[in-house]
Parts: sequence; C-alpha cells; structure tokens
Amino acid sequence: MADTEISIISHLLEVESEASELVKDAQAEANRRLSEARAKADSDFKVQYEKIQSKYEADYNKKIQSLSENHDRIIREYKESAEAVEQDKESFNAFLKKVLDEA
Repeated sequence: MADTEISIISHLLEVESEASELVKDAQAEANRRLSEARAKADSDFKVQYEKIQSKYEADYNKKIQSLSENHDRIIREYKESAEAVEQDKESFNAFLKKVLDEA
C-alpha cells in the first residue's frame, strides 16, 4: 500500500509540475501579447498624433500667412492714403511760425 501511495503522490507531483509549467507558459504568452498590443497601440497613437499635429500645423501656417497678408495690405493702404493726402506746406509753415512766435 505504501508503494501505491508513493506512486499516487509522485503522479500528483508530476501533474502539479506540468500545471506549473503550463501556468508559466501561459504567463509568458500573455506578457508577449500584452507587449505586442502595447507596441501596436503606441504605433497607432503616434500615427494619429502626427496626423493631427500636421493638420493643426498646416492650419496654423495658413492662418499666419493670412494674417500676414492682411497686415501687409492694411499697411500698404495706409501708406497709399498718407501719400495721397495733399500737403499744404504754406499753411503748416505759417502755423509753426505763429506758434513759435508766441512762445
């Protein structure tokens, strides 16, 4: 009977050892899959991030270009209007002379 008990215990230890190996293999497989999933998720995130970033950067550059063109137009129109104003040098000189003479 002792031999039978020893045989049963040996068999149970072998089953437990195989189960332990299966658990280790399953954990390694789970870690591998998680690592692959994480790498894929990071890659997908990077692709989407760069896509959004390039869109916003293009929008930003377009807006800056538009503002710059508008600014240049306003300055040009101001210069043109300032140059178009007729100068009355005689009246200005007379005004200066009057102001300076009073001082």
